[in-house]
Amino acid sequence: MKNVCCGLFACVVALAAASSAYATPVFKKAFDEQYGKNEAIKKASEEAKCNVCHFGNSKKNKNDYGKALGELLKKDNYKEDRVKAEPEAVKKELEEAFKKVEAAKSKGGDTFGDRLKAGKLPGSPE
Repeated sequence: MKNVCCGLFACVVALAAASSAYATPVFKKAFDEQYGKNEAIKKASEEAKCNVCHFGNSKKNKNDYGKALGELLKKDNYKEDRVKAEPEAVKKELEEAFKKVEAAKSKGGDTFGDRLKAGKLPGSPE
């Protein structure tokens, strides 16, 4: 019985880790490719990691930038199998979404694009 419980626990942990991590690296990598030429953004993005789009410890907490992107991008469309099968299509979709969101207003009143041009991360914690 103890072995069954340990095995079940290991399976639950592995599934939880796999399901929570599959999409985020795709978005973060695309953000870094799009805006990482700016050294200030590159450094801030490396420090912020997932908090470019999120805040706090839960990935359910999206900042204003993450919410704006979330309206355009659904993480289920960017699972690993699709990213590998259609890398150019995925890259183009992400680039287009970043460009559209640049025009949106941040919580502070300026646009996300204005914040990026100033070398700042676009999102504000809620």
